[in-house]
Amino acid sequence: MPKSINTNYGKLTWEQVRDADKDRVVILNVSATEDHGPHMPLDTDTVLGMAVANGVAAAIPDEVLVMPPIAYGFNEHHKDFPGVIWIQPETLIAFITDVTKSLAHHGFRRILLLNSHGSNHPVLDLAARKTVIETEIICVSASYWNLCSERINAIRQSDIGGIAHACEFEAAMYAHLEPEHVDLSKAATQNLHDDKSQFFNLDLTTGGGKAMLMRWWSAVSPDGTMGDPVVANPETGREFLAAAIEETTALVREIRALPILSRIDHH
Repeated sequence: MPKSINTNYGKLTWEQVRDADKDRVVILNVSATEDHGPHMPLDTDTVLGMAVANGVAAAIPDEVLVMPPIAYGFNEHHKDFPGVIWIQPETLIAFITDVTKSLAHHGFRRILLLNSHGSNHPVLDLAARKTVIETEIICVSASYWNLCSERINAIRQSDIGGIAHACEFEAAMYAHLEPEHVDLSKAATQNLHDDKSQFFNLDLTTGGGKAMLMRWWSAVSPDGTMGDPVVANPETGREFLAAAIEETTALVREIRALPILSRIDHH
């Protein structure tokens, strides 16, 4: 029986890091610890993001390494709900960039910052750009739902506005992965999408808003939910997760194929 390939960065020895294929894509999930309504736990973003990362590793184990997650994010606007742990964006950018520069120091050339919390998106974008500038390796940032939005829309049961936060998408996937930690009897629909708005789209998988306004979460959501978790079920959660894993795997393969380009200073 062939020996299984270790994809867990934290389980490597220093000698294994030294000898590793440095073109394996290192996946770093950055998530959050925050309210997800009365029906889901605080660790939702981490559980879902790591399910995607580890699913990719299971599909193509010789092409990736999965880092331990960063389980805290940019989410101070949620702090009116008990349990939220928030990190200032400047701190988070610096922290993530220190991690990526450490990986580059050890010879790794391809990193995917895999986002699983909406407000982290600009933070990870900046961290990836800073990594490229400071190390000249490839560093890509992506929110996993953006990679599979068309497939999500083909599966979903909710109307536009139903997929936003602690919503059909997240509740269904968590119910598929760990049903004992999801209580949909406590879920309520909080669909705030306004069809008359030209610029503010509150659904994650229909293109997002053309303009961004992030209000205090307690001002717009009475229970920490935004969307429609009431229609969530584990079977669609399995389909959502499979779509996310498959599309993220496709992204990793593209990252693997990208050339390492040298800068040209024209001064």
